[in-house]
Amino acid sequence: MSSVEFRQFAPSAQSTKSDRLLRAAVSAFCSILRPSRQEVAQIEDLATPLLAHASRETLRYVAAALSECLNPPAALVRRLCAEPLDVCAPLLVRSSALRDIDLLALIGRHGLGHALAIERRRDLDPRIAKLIASLKSHPASEAADPAPSSMLPATLEKLRAMMVPTAEARPARWTEAPTPYLKLRAAALSGNPVILRATLASLLVVDEHAAATLLADPAMTTLAAALKRLGLSAEEAYLIASTTHPHRFATPATIRAFVEDYLAEAATPASVTRLGNRS
Repeated sequence: MSSVEFRQFAPSAQSTKSDRLLRAAVSAFCSILRPSRQEVAQIEDLATPLLAHASRETLRYVAAALSECLNPPAALVRRLCAEPLDVCAPLLVRSSALRDIDLLALIGRHGLGHALAIERRRDLDPRIAKLIASLKSHPASEAADPAPSSMLPATLEKLRAMMVPTAEARPARWTEAPTPYLKLRAAALSGNPVILRATLASLLVVDEHAAATLLADPAMTTLAAALKRLGLSAEEAYLIASTTHPHRFATPATIRAFVEDYLAEAATPASVTRLGNRS
């Protein structure tokens, strides 16, 4: 966004505290080249409750700024896209946070007005472009009403079909045999420690308290031994360990030390064997 465009959204004398805080927070976030997950979560937690108290000018400013953001906060963008078209049009046209499924949902929820803005996106999926073309071909009396209720039944059915993947298009739960590593990887990448704990307990045939103890060990020696017992390679063990103790692997030296220790570890040390005997 050019400086001229930003000046068009300059805060007025009537700006509230919410307006000023929201503008400042979004401006600061947009200046971060590669925001971390924590920074994305922070801007969403801060900005979302302020939207209800912000002026229309501030909402337009926020939408315009985020439309040019290289790594926008997706949840905040989707929330803004529920606003009227004069606010969210820049996001509908340009934001990289909107996936095809988001675009379809917006068309289904808000109708022709949002669809016409979405039509201006670069590299728009041809199927979505055809859907918008069918909306535009409505009789004038229907096309004049941008509400979803004005859509023809055939168009609505097509939209539902595009939003719900067919059975053939759905990926299988496992693309290969669910080895212990694949199960642990799925659990670890879920971001839910309860799932990871339960998965590890199941694989080691121990109770969840024992699995929690393994995962909480700051030295990671017993965790490494458990992963070795399950047959994980050093690289596979590192992925699991790094999700449970990310701060332990800040440098290449710490990663190398983990891999070397893991390769030197005995396959079934006594500490893990005792854990297995508890069940």
